[in-house]
Amino acid sequence: MRVSFLVSLVFVVVGVSAAPTLDTPPQRRDAVDFYDPRKGGGSQLDESAGLGEPLNVIISGKSSPEVLTPEGFLNYARAIGFSKECFGVHSGGKQRANLGDGHGWVDEREVLREHFNIPILGTCLESLIGGNHLRTFRQDGPDANSGALFLAVSQEFDLQGKHAIVQMAITSDGEDDFVNKAVGKKRFLLKTYQTTVQDITGLLPAGSEGINHGIAQDGIVKLLTVKVGGFFD
Repeated sequence: MRVSFLVSLVFVVVGVSAAPTLDTPPQRRDAVDFYDPRKGGGSQLDESAGLGEPLNVIISGKSSPEVLTPEGFLNYARAIGFSKECFGVHSGGKQRANLGDGHGWVDEREVLREHFNIPILGTCLESLIGGNHLRTFRQDGPDANSGALFLAVSQEFDLQGKHAIVQMAITSDGEDDFVNKAVGKKRFLLKTYQTTVQDITGLLPAGSEGINHGIAQDGIVKLLTVKVGGFFD
């Protein structure tokens, strides 16, 4: 716990001067985990190089509301080992997703990378040596306002490998590594995050059809529900 608290403290001290304004309360959202994007003309694949990467993790709309906001999700991500990109710099084009909520195809909200418990510079290390990363899309349009976050989670090679997705990442490794880090009780700053997981089938067909890099995936989407409490809860 001491190491985790020190990591949290460093993130806070460094980030205070550049901290964004507090998130506005999320718009009213329906009391559901998520809506199937396909029913609104969307897809469980994002758009990447003419193909797609699977949106293989969903943060339930029934999670604590603050987790679904940009800053709240960033704090949760830091609690489980992820943070902003190296000095906020993103190389490469943005990916888009259509979550069937009436917004059509929209850009990723952010890309977060493993920080290896090294504040500030840890995500720079991930960019160099490779590791786990995620892209976030929020389902909050007029036709399907669940508030859920759809994540494309995968592992990638190092910079020399031009960040190509590791073959096993899409099938299980990237997704499972993220989920294993998330499930259970985690702490960051003065808050506790309790995460439970459920396997969802039927949203993604197993296999490699339409998948960027031609990598087969198992067709399982992980649904995470995150509840926020006090640090000593």
